[in-house]
Amino acid sequence: MPNLRFTRAEVEEEAGKKPWTRQREFTAEINPDDMGDTAAVYARAAGEASGAGELAQHATDLGADSGGIDGGTLVDAEGRIDETARGLQGNGQDMDEVVTYLVRAMNQAIDTEREVYDLVYAEGFLEEAYVRQLAGAQNSWDGWQQALTDAVAAHNSSSAVPGTIALPVTHDGRTINADHAESGGGVVYSLPASLATEIREKHLRNAADFAVTYDAEMADAIEAYRRKLAEYGQQLGELGYDLSDGPLGIFTTDEMGEYAGQQLAEELAKDNPNPDVLLMYTEGLDSIVLGIYAEGADPGAAQRELTASELAYLEKFYGQLDADDLAALGALTEDTRGLDPGEAGRQYAGAQRVANGLNMLLNPDIGGIDPAARPDRVPEGIRPFVYNYENSDLYPSDESGRAHPTLGSDAFNDELRRFNGFGDLMGTATIGSGEQFSEDLAHAAVDVQTRTSLQYSASGYDQDYVENTFGSGLLSSAALNTEASAGLLNDADFRDQLLSQRWEDSQGAAELIASGTTIPPGVDHNSDEARRYVEAGYHVLTSAPAHADGILAKNSMMTELGHSDHTALQNAIGDTSLQYMDMLSKSAQETGFSVPGDPDDPNARTDRNLFGNDYRYSFELSRGDREALFSLMNSTGDEPRQNFLNGVGAWQETTAYNAFVRDSDGNGDQAAAFDAIGRVAGTVQHVQDQAEVSGAGTGRGQSSMIATIAAAGSAVKDVTPPLPGKLAVIAGTYGVAESVRHALPDPAALQSDLQMSALEHGDTPVRSIVADAAVRADYRGAGGTELPDPTSSDTGEEDLRRAYLDLESASYDSYRDSLVEAYNDAIGD
Repeated sequence: MPNLRFTRAEVEEEAGKKPWTRQREFTAEINPDDMGDTAAVYARAAGEASGAGELAQHATDLGADSGGIDGGTLVDAEGRIDETARGLQGNGQDMDEVVTYLVRAMNQAIDTEREVYDLVYAEGFLEEAYVRQLAGAQNSWDGWQQALTDAVAAHNSSSAVPGTIALPVTHDGRTINADHAESGGGVVYSLPASLATEIREKHLRNAADFAVTYDAEMADAIEAYRRKLAEYGQQLGELGYDLSDGPLGIFTTDEMGEYAGQQLAEELAKDNPNPDVLLMYTEGLDSIVLGIYAEGADPGAAQRELTASELAYLEKFYGQLDADDLAALGALTEDTRGLDPGEAGRQYAGAQRVANGLNMLLNPDIGGIDPAARPDRVPEGIRPFVYNYENSDLYPSDESGRAHPTLGSDAFNDELRRFNGFGDLMGTATIGSGEQFSEDLAHAAVDVQTRTSLQYSASGYDQDYVENTFGSGLLSSAALNTEASAGLLNDADFRDQLLSQRWEDSQGAAELIASGTTIPPGVDHNSDEARRYVEAGYHVLTSAPAHADGILAKNSMMTELGHSDHTALQNAIGDTSLQYMDMLSKSAQETGFSVPGDPDDPNARTDRNLFGNDYRYSFELSRGDREALFSLMNSTGDEPRQNFLNGVGAWQETTAYNAFVRDSDGNGDQAAAFDAIGRVAGTVQHVQDQAEVSGAGTGRGQSSMIATIAAAGSAVKDVTPPLPGKLAVIAGTYGVAESVRHALPDPAALQSDLQMSALEHGDTPVRSIVADAAVRADYRGAGGTELPDPTSSDTGEEDLRRAYLDLESASYDSYRDSLVEAYNDAIGD
């Protein structure tokens, strides 16, 4: 008996479609049998949660315990959740709306699961067709078998000599010759083996045709379900519900991730993608962010790791997006012409969600992928930009030796625009990635920047240049990981490449420097964890003068052609200097970074009682290195230079103020602080004098000392209590307190308010600043002194001098002497 049967798997293989598998997987995804119990959990959670943001987590906490609400009571006769059931009522309008959408989503899932199930198992559909074809194959064979029996009988009863002629067999309008073989002196007839194969293949093909038809209907039903679910998800997300949390997991299955990625790619292929559609298909990404980070768009530390289903969702989602999709999405963040602000914001938000999702996916610290350990799982769409850029049309040739377009050609420019799109995308991120991926982004940024900068030297002056924004975007994203940023800045090769670069947009470089040199909130400045940031600050400040041409964007065709902008980078160097001004102000013969002699002693310190603080890790700069750094800052653009001088003034005032507060008894034991203040002021004066002598044009007359005095007083006023309130030290370590830096007024706005020219006479600015600090600290009764307003047109330099000279003599003459002596030493007198 031949084998005429075929399995469902064989039908699926023949059809190239898998309707039975699709139905099983979709039912497993939906899990309709548990929907009633899930609804019961939400019913109780809706009555107890304080808001939509807590509903999912509260439902999770309740788990299967529905508090006496029987899930079966919420299900109607057709197995759907009864939206009007008394148990499904929230505790307010928004909560009711959330519950309504959840119930509709559950019913949509139940209805679609039943529709898909019926396409297989309902009467007259796929399963019946399959069984019918199996029976048809057997019946066809049986019919031929009976025809053979009849033909043999007729042959034997005829006058023909047995076995001497072929035996024709006719069935269902068709005639074939039977096979025959001798056996026991006679002839045995049988049907050809090829006939059984032919019958089986015919009915297998018929079954496969049915499979193709019903699979297409399933696909349409599931497609409609996923689109509707995405719409519900968008509405729930806007109401504050966390789609990735709670017992209803239908929103962030890996199948939904695949669908959302596909739909996003389709939308991006359109000439004018709809921002609302972009938001709808990125809602799942946003829900995962909200589930892991407490603050979403402004996150702190991760609250938990990615679940297996969330990771699967992300992998499926990004598996649908190629490099062109990601670049197109990033380009939309800049291409907002003609859009109203709300629409432009939605377009930007969709891109930001994709960037955040990528950074989460490639962060093993929260359960994501480590690109170094599993490069095979890195999404294909990012590889051309981060890992394979040297094979792009930005470079002369690829690894196969194929020549690429020349610098400045149309093809080169088109490729750079594509890279810029990805950079703009990553620049929107607010969620940091893992250390490895952050470093990979940074290295790609500086490498590609090095390459594309050559276009300005290789092309003519009339060239329509495409400016590189790719590097800045990638560095901004990398900067979100502070540990990676510090590690990069402590890498001499990377640091040199970063600081020597010419940038069309230096914002990303500035953010990386700020991230890597700033001790994060919550990290003790005397902990081992803080070392990397302090050391990064040391390396940046000691390396910066050697890269002055790069930081100042000098000797560059990019600058000559008007395409470089190093304002942000220069501000970052200045901010780092201010942040570590306590270290810079010390007197030292040699430059060096200090670590504890006994690294195992947690109480070991390299600097004790430096302006009231102890330091486990510290550094100092020689006089020459300090002057080189200050000279660099004095040579920067107008805004960074004035920002730096204003910050120096704020540091002088806070340092003096804190010293006066610490010396509340008037013992005069804070001379070191005023020595440091004088040294810093003298160094500023010295480099400005040198600039005037050399003709650099950035001496005192170029920047307003009045602005510095006014900025210092304004910043400190905002962070100190008014007299006669309780005095307190302005909190800060290493340099200017963050609160003071943030309180500094905008230099351009401040300058526009001034009514007089810059002071050009020595130590008047710093002594005026210290006098103001003494008044604010009420040092030895100075609080009642009224100082002249330096910004008033009625105030002259002599008025300022007379005021601080009188106050110094009355309250702090010894501190004055320390300041003046250090100042004179620094200027070379």
